[in-house]
Amino acid sequence: TATFAAMFAEQGKVVLTVDALITDEVGRILLIQRGHEPFQGSWVLPGGIVEVGETVEQACAREVEEEVGLKVDVQGLVGVYSTPGRDPRGAFVSIAFHTSIVGGGLVTTDEARAHRWLAPEEVLPLGFDHARIVADFRSYGAL
Repeated sequence: TATFAAMFAEQGKVVLTVDALITDEVGRILLIQRGHEPFQGSWVLPGGIVEVGETVEQACAREVEEEVGLKVDVQGLVGVYSTPGRDPRGAFVSIAFHTSIVGGGLVTTDEARAHRWLAPEEVLPLGFDHARIVADFRSYGAL
């Protein structure tokens, strides 16, 4: 799917993605250390490309389970992020959702080499425009 998305982006087409703000009972946000370029080694939110035949909410839950092993429920919309250049691969638009954990257990994968919890007052440099997404969530919550 990533190669397919890169091909679309190279052709000037928009690629639809999702990002998940997974929170725990004390308000921390789960971050993953990205295993692939772009932003390999950077801390980011879990997420990925929406596949044909699924809703954006389904894509969000699927990507979280694939990347970190957690089952989540989508709680609300955080925002839609479409600033040109937000992803160096091309025109990627992301829909960010607040999610809650309903099952599974944290695992590491090729896409998520490590994970950590971001405390409510903590600020870290993040890949993509994920610092903006986290700041928006902290300021406005989810719809």
